[in-house]
Amino acid sequence: MINMSENILPYKGLESFKFGDKIESVRLMLKEEKISFIQCMGEKQYIHPELKNEIIVIKDSIKLYFVDGILFEIGLENGFKGQLPNGICIGMDIDKAVTVDSNLEYDDDEEAFVSSKGYTVIDDAASNLVSYIEIYVPEVESSEDFFLYDWLERFKERKTHR
Repeated sequence: MINMSENILPYKGLESFKFGDKIESVRLMLKEEKISFIQCMGEKQYIHPELKNEIIVIKDSIKLYFVDGILFEIGLENGFKGQLPNGICIGMDIDKAVTVDSNLEYDDDEEAFVSSKGYTVIDDAASNLVSYIEIYVPEVESSEDFFLYDWLERFKERKTHR
């Protein structure tokens, strides 16, 4: 069951969705729980053209990013109430978030605050509040490792956690 207040687990996922989950099992679970979702193709500019890039959006608050059918990144916004292990959450003042995690550094290219602890936060410039939290597999932090796609192999044979 999806809980909009569940824990956000960097490098792992959420309580409901773990990195490495396969898109088919996620879709099946959502259908079984009668949770509406939208599935669309992701942008190809960052993914190898031979690999399928898909996104599932749930309740306008959870975005699940899949490459070649494997969950590798989760974006959280709007009504999502869960927290990172350090307490950072949607709606928190960005200055407080930076105080909570001294590893948060602003990345001009990404226009986001990136933590070496496995997550990125984006703030709303007008309100100065965290508006988006993104977690991902560790390889996302290194373009070189990510774009080799070797990390996909460790998930291909794994059974889904459900």
